Amino acid sequence: MTVPAHDVVVIGDGPAARALGRACHARGLDVVVVGPDRPWTSTFGAWSDEVGEHRGAFAVESPIDVVAAGRRRLWRTYGVFHNQRLRTSLDVAPRLVDTVTDVRHHLWGAAVHTGSGSKLTARVAVDAAGAGGVVLDRAAGRVPPSFQTAYGLVLPERPDVGGDVAVLMDWRAATDDPEPTFLYVLPLEGGRWLVEETSLARRVPMGADELRRRLAARLGHDHTERAEHVEHVRIPMRPGLPSLLQPTVGFGAAAGYVHPATGYSITASLRAADRVAGSIAEVLGTDASPAQAARAVWQRVWPVEQRRSRALHDYGLAALLRMDDTDIGMFFDAFFALPDEIWAPYLRVDATAAEVGRAMSGVFSRVPWSLRRRLATGSPAAFARLVR
Repeated sequence: MTVPAHDVVVIGDGPAARALGRACHARGLDVVVVGPDRPWTSTFGAWSDEVGEHRGAFAVESPIDVVAAGRRRLWRTYGVFHNQRLRTSLDVAPRLVDTVTDVRHHLWGAAVHTGSGSKLTARVAVDAAGAGGVVLDRAAGRVPPSFQTAYGLVLPERPDVGGDVAVLMDWRAATDDPEPTFLYVLPLEGGRWLVEETSLARRVPMGADELRRRLAARLGHDHTERAEHVEHVRIPMRPGLPSLLQPTVGFGAAAGYVHPATGYSITASLRAADRVAGSIAEVLGTDASPAQAARAVWQRVWPVEQRRSRALHDYGLAALLRMDDTDIGMFFDAFFALPDEIWAPYLRVDATAAEVGRAMSGVFSRVPWSLRRRLATGSPAAFARLVR
């Protein structure tokens, strides 16, 4: 029987893969992270109080506003990661620069095949290669995903959009179209600013041309030609979870850590890395078979309590998909009017079901009856998952 060369192979190139590789290495596991080593061009933002030791990788931190029925200052700070600083802090585990083409599972473990013809063998294989992953199956029996899309510009100064700090969401209408989109405004290093028109969630993704048109209308004219960088965002917002019986373990966005209401996944991955690495180390210290080890690790990727929370989040996403610009403005005005300790947990994938439920109840009690009916009737499919 083949003896695997490694304890763990982590597939991926982004923050989730490198964070898990770092955590496994810190546990003394023989781990290798394999991915193509692409530059990180996305803008990664996070709440300052949620990133722990990684706060030192922020390039900028700022107070932040929300604009719905009115402008509201949130009493939490928001940070933007310096991508290279974050990357350097996570580049600890050995890495193989390559692409993964296939993972085959055997009684002794997993064989990870790469584009260059290499084969890595390990007791546990983890797919952390972003939304959808490389080998994970998320399609069978699942509700089709919605998509968050955005068109963003990095400009040399803050445009005149009201206020003077970061803006998480500005729901004021950019055009006469009732389809809701919002403006996201972030300070960057060197006095630069990112301004981004975002479609929060839509079954048919809103195209870049329409988002660009709306951003130009909001800013007074199209600034694309003078932008330092143009950012295109397309995030699948998938309801439900991947099968937890798959022999390849998922992690990060590949495992469904994309928050169904915000599209965020990076902080959930950074926080979960040590928990999941600890589970891998624990199960590999036993005589569990590779299949048993994968099942045990999946249970730490998605603990029962967080699966309950996810069902609530999915129900909330189904409600958001039915709202027009008037409804969604009222919804977020009520949401951010809640005390910080009520609304903040809702925006975490790893919140408890009780925390998510408190935020949902708080919003329900504050919105008009017309919107309550929409929230209460919900999506039958989402409600069925919620009951289960």
